[in-house]
Amino acid sequence: MDSFSRNALTQDDNSVMRFSFETKAWQECVQQSFELTVVHRQKDSNFVSILNSIRIGRVTPQIRDTLTATSKQRIEMEGILATQLCSHTNDADLINQSKLNNLSGEEKAYHAIDSDAYMTKQLDQQVQAPGKLVLKLGAQVMLLKNLNIAEGLVNGARGVVTNFVQGYPLVKFKKRDLLVKPENWSIKTAGAVIVTRSQLPLKLAWAFSIHKSQGLTLDCVEMSLSKVFEAGQAYVALSRAQSLDSLRVLDFDGKQVWANPKVLEYYRDLRRQIRDREYITPMAVKKKDGGLKKSLSAMGLTKSLMSKPLVTIS
Repeated sequence: MDSFSRNALTQDDNSVMRFSFETKAWQECVQQSFELTVVHRQKDSNFVSILNSIRIGRVTPQIRDTLTATSKQRIEMEGILATQLCSHTNDADLINQSKLNNLSGEEKAYHAIDSDAYMTKQLDQQVQAPGKLVLKLGAQVMLLKNLNIAEGLVNGARGVVTNFVQGYPLVKFKKRDLLVKPENWSIKTAGAVIVTRSQLPLKLAWAFSIHKSQGLTLDCVEMSLSKVFEAGQAYVALSRAQSLDSLRVLDFDGKQVWANPKVLEYYRDLRRQIRDREYITPMAVKKKDGGLKKSLSAMGLTKSLMSKPLVTIS
């Protein structure tokens, strides 16, 4: 969980929005936290450095110039258009519907098959796969599952529908064409019941909301940040891009980048705690054979602590 890319969602009795790390449950359940520092989505060290600065709300003149220069980049290729990231979900939905309506040709509708019809609303909320997907030739789409990482068929890969074969869409992705067939998504209910949805792993992708893009890696993305309204929203949008070469920012302004002061303070304290832990040298105790071993207590670990969940923070 990265609090820089999450909103304060928990509400207390005084209607004050709080972060998870401010809650009583966090204090009672989380004994130690760790920060993951290795980035896997982006490979370009320069872009990673830019994102790390944006994440904490810092914009240097060099960062401003680099991101402003992307506005002139041509990132489309072979009929695959850039996905426009929007700050509001309604804007993204309107763009997708309008673009689909403008395409000529017959519509093909694909309805999800849910294992429990009474859980359809919950599945709509918890899985990316839509309950109903409408496509046409030329529709811009996004893959919603990792199918073949080596061939670039990953969650967020962009493509365009070029044909329909035996009722299924043939989609041209950047590295290869793929006849897309249904995949399964599963969730566990409060009663520990597994509910499954079967649907094509596709979604219309002329536009996508910043909020719903979390977890995606986009290989062709365009964004306007003029309407961002929350701390960390610009960071979430920019960090969806796979590289600077696959990114186009239309109107970058450093004023659109900021981090929540509570989150900044939390991470400063976390890093201080991690440094303090690293300075503690575990004590050794003697083994019967005269050697040395490290006990759990000597390493600051108890049975109760070992049974607690660990929270990873990236």
